[in-house]
Amino acid sequence: MKYYLHRAVANKPKGTKKFKITEYTIQEFESFKKALETFMKDFLIEGDREQKGFATEKKIAMRITTTKKKIRARLYKLPLSQYQALALNPPTSKYRCCREYLETDPEYGMVHDIFLILETNYQKACDDFLYEMKKYEDKRNSFFIEVER
Repeated sequence: MKYYLHRAVANKPKGTKKFKITEYTIQEFESFKKALETFMKDFLIEGDREQKGFATEKKIAMRITTTKKKIRARLYKLPLSQYQALALNPPTSKYRCCREYLETDPEYGMVHDIFLILETNYQKACDDFLYEMKKYEDKRNSFFIEVER
């Protein structure tokens, strides 16, 4: 089974306030583990934010899938905010493999978010996902499979 890493990048041109999508790539991998290693070069699995660093000039959105079909990326303005966000279209596959991040430490406050890592129609891909993500399970991170009905 092949895995595909979809990566969209939006940059802010100098002298403007709005971002512009400048890059969309699809990389092919023979295993989920190799795709995850590349995914983790830009995104954290442990920690309180999805994208590494506080990039003010660049935004990145990534998703691993088992299909090479292009995913549409879009920029949108967050409600009640001045900031733009970059997102990939909602998944259309049967299985969604997600990471749930929960922080309840009084020192940091309460933070809760869910990140989609893998989108697939294959049960074997879900098994690979759960096997690889076991080592990242802790009090903050849990991983689960959501089934589209």
